[in-house]
Amino acid sequence: MGIRRSGKAITVSEQDRVVVIGAGLAGLAAARALTQRGVTVTVLEARDRIGGRCYTRDGIDHGAHWIHGTEGNPITNAARELGLPTLFVGGDSTYSGGWDHLALRGPSGRTLSTDEKLRSILVADDVHDALDAERRRRVAAGEGDVSIHEVAQRVIAERQLSDIDRRSVEWHIALSARDDCAADEPSLSFLWWDDGYEVYGYGDSVFMKGFGALTSALAEGVEVRTQCIVRRIEYAADRLVRIHTDEEVIEADAVIVTLPLGVLQAGDVVFDPPLPAEKREAIGRLQMGDLCKIVLRFEKPFWPADQYVFGFLSERVEANPTLAINLWKTHHVPALTLITGGRLARDSELLSAEELSAYARRVLADMFGDDVPAPVSVECTHWHDDPFARGSYSYIPVGATPMDIDMLAEPLAGRVLFAGEATYRHHWASAQGAYVSGLREAARLLNDQSVLPNRLFTENRRWRDMMLRAGRLFNLLSGAITPEDLEERLDMLRRSDVFGVVPPNDLRLLATMFEPRTFADGEVVFREGDAATEVYAVVDGELDALLADGSVVLMASRGKVVGEYGLFGSGHRTATVVSRGRTRALALDYQRFHRFLLAFPESSLALMRLTVERLIAQRV
Repeated sequence: MGIRRSGKAITVSEQDRVVVIGAGLAGLAAARALTQRGVTVTVLEARDRIGGRCYTRDGIDHGAHWIHGTEGNPITNAARELGLPTLFVGGDSTYSGGWDHLALRGPSGRTLSTDEKLRSILVADDVHDALDAERRRRVAAGEGDVSIHEVAQRVIAERQLSDIDRRSVEWHIALSARDDCAADEPSLSFLWWDDGYEVYGYGDSVFMKGFGALTSALAEGVEVRTQCIVRRIEYAADRLVRIHTDEEVIEADAVIVTLPLGVLQAGDVVFDPPLPAEKREAIGRLQMGDLCKIVLRFEKPFWPADQYVFGFLSERVEANPTLAINLWKTHHVPALTLITGGRLARDSELLSAEELSAYARRVLADMFGDDVPAPVSVECTHWHDDPFARGSYSYIPVGATPMDIDMLAEPLAGRVLFAGEATYRHHWASAQGAYVSGLREAARLLNDQSVLPNRLFTENRRWRDMMLRAGRLFNLLSGAITPEDLEERLDMLRRSDVFGVVPPNDLRLLATMFEPRTFADGEVVFREGDAATEVYAVVDGELDALLADGSVVLMASRGKVVGEYGLFGSGHRTATVVSRGRTRALALDYQRFHRFLLAFPESSLALMRLTVERLIAQRV
């Protein structure tokens, strides 16, 4: 789908008036930037408070909570500029607080051992690797999108996992898809759910006084009218935009609409003329996710006070929270926050006060044992039912792509602009996405790109997750090989025309990834036409490659490699390989090889250069 540009936005000056609809992060960021440059700005907020989905009450964030990826994050820079104290809590792009620091608990209050916890993530890593491989295959084949749930269930079934391993994988997937994306796994896009999503420096931070401290600071010096519900936006006849509220009609030279995706989908605000079909279709394809926080306050902590995050690997992952966050660690509030997303979040919001308390106490009893004291209070967020939010944040379901986010961000007639997390292609569903989207629209109106924070080169989430999985595998394999075996492998690989081009430090790591294989005289290693899954490096002995007529096209002795072309070619063997005499070899499956090449670009380039040189030589 191509994006239809709606014309360049007008340029406003001190003589012009801009109305911003919504006093959340996006609206306040835009209004502050415009106000600082002398533009007359009025912010219209439907609630009786500012902040939107940033809402801190009694020291607890009921909405946005983390600065995801601290260093380089525009929110971090804004906090420092405004003198707002933050606390670094660590973590990575998937696990709050970081996987290494998470205490993983099973039913009946049992903490999983170090070995059990390691197995939990390694089996999940294997499934995630298979999901990545399947996504690459589907994209290359031009196949359509499906849900993460559909593919994940198929991959899990293929592995015939034990009950505990299956639940571990389900927990890791639920943490990412359900309780991070706030989505139902059967609707979350397999191909596009994280496509191009960028992440900043490792580790999250929290505001010591809650996210509300940021929105309060951004609102200083900005005219904000609360309890001002917008019903209609007219932008057709002349240069002016007319915003109809319950009380009055306000005329402006431009309007920045920061309504959440869920409100746009509900049609609670009428656009006159109606939004273009492409924008309406994009709004309809995207989806608003649901995340519910269940907050339990106690007289004092009964849990390990220094442990920030507790994972809950329950008997029924689909019916329980994946995480409990310790607010004593960060805010000195004796409270735990249970995180639920997707349908589980909506189900939690429907519970009565008594049912919610019973559910939460049952979860904590499973996590910490039956002697859990009664909480002072139990409450949960209700973003799905909030008429001014209608959900927590956006996600990309099956049938949508990130192009829909771009379309949602397109201005209308140069005078109606759109901001909010659902309009920011690089960081949708995040506080930084909302904040920068507001600055983006202010910069558009001012025709001044200096309003925007410097865009740092960052990793995308997909790459970082892959690197974290690679690191865990490398560490595991490095500890499983003796120094003597490692040196033997290195000596052989250095002699290889394929692997000998890998830089020395990278080669030491690559050497740990091979698995030893022994073939008897005449044993077939693989046959022509078989699916290509591994590459083999000969340690001693000989492997012969034969064509269908029996002619030998390659005799591979020590240091020689067979089977590498399947990684780059059709995925099927082009010859039959047979052992001549007893042969020892090292096997490297393509999935590990691919992971290594992505992790070490210098090695990837060296191997690519070798492949090109071989092809050129063959032509000559």
